[in-house]
Amino acid sequence: MALLAAALVIAAWIPRLDREADQLRLALAARIAAASKAGTPPPAPVPVGEQVREFIAALPPLTQSASDLDAVFQSAKRHNVALLKGEYQLKQDPQAPLVTYIATFPIRTQYGALKEFTADVLRELPNSSMDELRMTRNDAASLTLEAVVRFTFVYRST
Repeated sequence: MALLAAALVIAAWIPRLDREADQLRLALAARIAAASKAGTPPPAPVPVGEQVREFIAALPPLTQSASDLDAVFQSAKRHNVALLKGEYQLKQDPQAPLVTYIATFPIRTQYGALKEFTADVLRELPNSSMDELRMTRNDAASLTLEAVVRFTFVYRST
């Protein structure tokens, strides 16, 4: 019965969604027509090479790595996550204009603190990614996780 009721609700909603999609298409077409009447030429496509140069130029320089690591430690402190040790690795290909700095931390904390810490780092440092997150518990009743978190920070080499 519940599936039948859900199917009826969805079937009743589809025409409304179609009308809204048609309205959005008409509004977009009106905007395009207004822009073409105003004589505004469409933007010229940016060559791929220039897009890559702009992307690399937007990345921070390698000299920012120390302040980024400080931001990681400050975030850990805010969320009561102890970063007692870490492994750090700098990778640079002489042919590439990018440098990666990898930081791996073993962490022992509760899930909520770990989740907020990692989200905070990724939100604060747009040049970072979380490449690994392993979590284990000694037993099902334990609230404390044994975790390994690996962040990679990307910088421009020059």
